[in-house]
Amino acid sequence: MNQEQITAKLSQINSKGLESTFALSEAALENAQKLAELHYAASKDALVNVQDGITQVLTAKDPKQVTDLISVDLLQDLGTQAAAYQKKVTKVLRDSNKELSNVLESSMEQFQNGMHEWINTLSANAPAGSDAIVSAMKTTYNSALQGFEQFRAVSKEALVTAEKTAEQAMETLQGQVAQVKKAATPAARSRKAA
Repeated sequence: MNQEQITAKLSQINSKGLESTFALSEAALENAQKLAELHYAASKDALVNVQDGITQVLTAKDPKQVTDLISVDLLQDLGTQAAAYQKKVTKVLRDSNKELSNVLESSMEQFQNGMHEWINTLSANAPAGSDAIVSAMKTTYNSALQGFEQFRAVSKEALVTAEKTAEQAMETLQGQVAQVKKAATPAARSRKAA
């Protein structure tokens, strides 16, 4: 294998890497746009709700009406809205992570196959007496590949753990809102009875 062939093979591997980088960038931009749209919609809804609440408080005739407006039901509604928003964000992030993971997996497979092919071709065409250098190169490549595989496994595990933690936090929040409502319901009934 001559220098031109080696350079052409490396150039081919690099161009595939560049294509993968473009695919990753495009996916990241699409997901950023989805998140921006979610944030915009949630902000818009929050402003409308705040405006409605302020209008109701300002038109209240006595403090009891204000107290009735700021009820546990209102807090539960806010908690429910927050949970729904968090679920949407989590879904976008989960889909994004899967998409990025698939692109990365594909890219790494292409890179590994290209490098493996390049190393095999290089070693098959290596000059006599260069066995030690070729062996060292193969060992280095295989070690780097093993390190990358370990990193990839740990990264996948970290993503799964992060998703579970976010889901548990939302479940805890919803449980706490439900407890507050349950505890406040008897108090609200006794106030109305009085």
